[in-house]
Amino acid sequence: MRFAFDPDKDAINLAKHGLSLADAGNVFAAPGKLTLQSNRAGEARLMDLAFVEAARTVLVLIYALRNPGEVRAVSLRCASKHERKLHADWQEAR
Repeated sequence: MRFAFDPDKDAINLAKHGLSLADAGNVFAAPGKLTLQSNRAGEARLMDLAFVEAARTVLVLIYALRNPGEVRAVSLRCASKHERKLHADWQEAR
């Protein structure tokens, strides 16, 4: 899988959330991730919630699947309290 992102968006994400979109693969490939669907501006987007060992917390990746084999990262951030609970509940139910 190839990851792509806009360098300007990456700079904004880094300043806002302290995380680079270059690290999107850590969430995308995490075992036990929860994937939800989200639509924005007519584009089908996916949201992955996953515990990432390197960050020692649950991270949220928003992305779109583009050309075959390409993941376009839109946002990467720490999960909110609600999202951490959703991920924990989902892990328990598995």
